[in-house]
Amino acid sequence: MRKSALLVFSAVAMALAAGCQKDETTSKDADLAGVNVAVGEKKSVFSKLFVLNEGNFQKNNSTLDFFRFSDGNYVSDAFGSMNPAVVQGLGDTGNDLALNDGKIWLVMNGSGYVHVLDARDETLIASVPVPDPRFIAFDQSHAYVSSYAGAIYGGDEVKGKVYRISLSSYKVDGEVEVGCQPEGVAVAGGKLYVANSGGYNYVHENTVSVIDLSSFKVTGSVSTASNLHYMASDGQGTVYVSSYGESDWSQDADGNWIQSMSEPMGLYKISGTSSAQVEDVHVSCMTGSVGGNIYAIGNAGELSGGYSNTLYIVSVKDGSVFSKALSGTDASRVGNPYGICVNPDNGDIYIADADYTGPGKVWCFTGDLTLKWSAVAGMLPAHMTLY
Repeated sequence: MRKSALLVFSAVAMALAAGCQKDETTSKDADLAGVNVAVGEKKSVFSKLFVLNEGNFQKNNSTLDFFRFSDGNYVSDAFGSMNPAVVQGLGDTGNDLALNDGKIWLVMNGSGYVHVLDARDETLIASVPVPDPRFIAFDQSHAYVSSYAGAIYGGDEVKGKVYRISLSSYKVDGEVEVGCQPEGVAVAGGKLYVANSGGYNYVHENTVSVIDLSSFKVTGSVSTASNLHYMASDGQGTVYVSSYGESDWSQDADGNWIQSMSEPMGLYKISGTSSAQVEDVHVSCMTGSVGGNIYAIGNAGELSGGYSNTLYIVSVKDGSVFSKALSGTDASRVGNPYGICVNPDNGDIYIADADYTGPGKVWCFTGDLTLKWSAVAGMLPAHMTLY
């Protein structure tokens, strides 16, 4: 679930590639036909595009879909079909999705679980209890999950935590306190970076906690912008964090409330203990580093009523930024960009489009934003990864 519209980001290219070239015909889910939405891409190095639909808060209607490259079919609620004995289904409010070593990890914020599935056929391997989980990242031995740790909106200030889960036992074997309402997490250079949002506080947080992974202790923090959300690693020791910015409310002469932006949403680069803004990038949703680039969609005027969305491609090598307005392209059909994923093999861009009142859509565009296919998804499609 999103604070003003919470989303989540895709796995990095190396994690994506780790799960490619699987044979769908031998999978247990091969009989799930779904709806044909495209010509099969039989030469793709990937088998599936997984889509986690967040669902409505406290409605227990999160679902996991996938697009199958071999035949162009979009399969809805694959988890429910493959795990009929799980009475409650996937659960409530799916907040993040990631692929690691052939397994899909689903962070279920409302249910308080992290589910681990076999990516080949969506069968459940383990469910790990974590209170108020938000986002997930990995190193060679553990998964790290940010958590609101029981904070209640409008209540007393409560520090968040990061829970450490063993990749071999699927059990929590450590926890550490960070800032308030932590969101995105990223691993870089033997450290875990945690975006503290302070989303439940009157004054938002503006720090990124730094955890040494060998000792699993907080060793410092980096000041950035306020209201932090997504994080991504470039794989070379540098991380990026997005900010939703700040808005103020005032009344005009007629008593009407007017929202104005006091701090724009943006993207920040963290190297060591220093933080610098990536100029003219506004992030509503973003990927990890894919082929040396971070892809983001944003709206410079989102907090003040604007509707003009832009695709940003940020080079992690030289910091250059390419931007392209969605208007005037096939991607102008996207009503509410709620998540983004990029195929490192052919440059295709997948955008999750949330409707809020009904089923959303998943759109596939070429790199120049020409439409390839679209599919009807579940409620609030947001998080995607390739397998």
